[in-house]
Amino acid sequence: MTPDAGPERMEANLAPTKTSSRDAAPGALPESQGTGASAGVARLAAAYINSLPTIFKTENGQIELVEGDIKGFLEKELDLSRLNIIHGHLWMAGRPLRAHPLHRYKLMGFELLHTQQMDLHLLKFSNKLLVKPLPEWMLSYDFWKEHICGSEKSHLYKSASGFIVSWVWLLCTPLDLKLAHDQSLLPSFVTWHWWKDFIQDFYKHIDMNALDQVNMRYHFGDLRLGRINSIYRSRFLFTHFVRGYLYGYNRYAVFFQRNFGWILVVFVFFSLVLSAMQVGIGVEPAAGSMAFIRASYGFVVFSMVSVAGVLGSVGLLFFYIYFYNMAKAISHAKSERKRRKLLADKRKAKAP
Repeated sequence: MTPDAGPERMEANLAPTKTSSRDAAPGALPESQGTGASAGVARLAAAYINSLPTIFKTENGQIELVEGDIKGFLEKELDLSRLNIIHGHLWMAGRPLRAHPLHRYKLMGFELLHTQQMDLHLLKFSNKLLVKPLPEWMLSYDFWKEHICGSEKSHLYKSASGFIVSWVWLLCTPLDLKLAHDQSLLPSFVTWHWWKDFIQDFYKHIDMNALDQVNMRYHFGDLRLGRINSIYRSRFLFTHFVRGYLYGYNRYAVFFQRNFGWILVVFVFFSLVLSAMQVGIGVEPAAGSMAFIRASYGFVVFSMVSVAGVLGSVGLLFFYIYFYNMAKAISHAKSERKRRKLLADKRKAKAP
């Protein structure tokens, strides 16, 4: 498939006959697995429905059954719009390189954390890496053909293909596969030989170097969550200044520890300099130097003003965040009660 092929052409290439392990579409079980290709594919086709989540939350807050609205579920599940709107700034959060294999992240001391949110996949902070497990339905030929491929679903195709690309990056060796299984990141039926056959077929359809057939988020590998938070807070100042991209604080103490711990280092530096100046004023020749005395006096005043200013700013920020969260909580509670009452009234009105 050429890189500029449209979604219709992609669908044709992703839906060859399912009897050949070399020409199988993503999700077609290779011939070497199970008791034969036909039995394996039938088993996987039936299993993908069972591997779907039970419910999902729509954009307007409604709770829906996944099997009752698979299209709506995929729109939510594969959504990368939050990262796409800041794509021009992602160079600040990471370089446009592929992600490392899993064993490399373990070597660098990263702890893998599970997430089910697509736009949190491969975001890192501190020594943590967020990874979205590869679901069973994503490996189903029939699921791709019925729900993901098609001209009107090109955005779903690009997002799903990019997600598969990210797992191609992560699983490069049998050791990576073992680490993924140990962390429950892969379906249990995925073996190393199955994965190699799957990737050989996937490589035929997706240009792994140009990456023009995948969502532009996957032009980057792992991204720094802290810098993405900073981008959101600066670009969307009035709507995301407090919570940023991902609000990861459940207590105010944690928030201030993570964001203002550097202030303690500055205060320690001030303390050392002031102590040295105090000693200097008591010995010659600094004791008789008016320039040194004036400099010491100026630094003392500067230190006092700085401490007062920082403490005042932190206090104001605390009260701002506290009352902001309180106002948001009250507003959300009122709107949720109103929405639920409206839904209950509609249900009662339809009842016989």
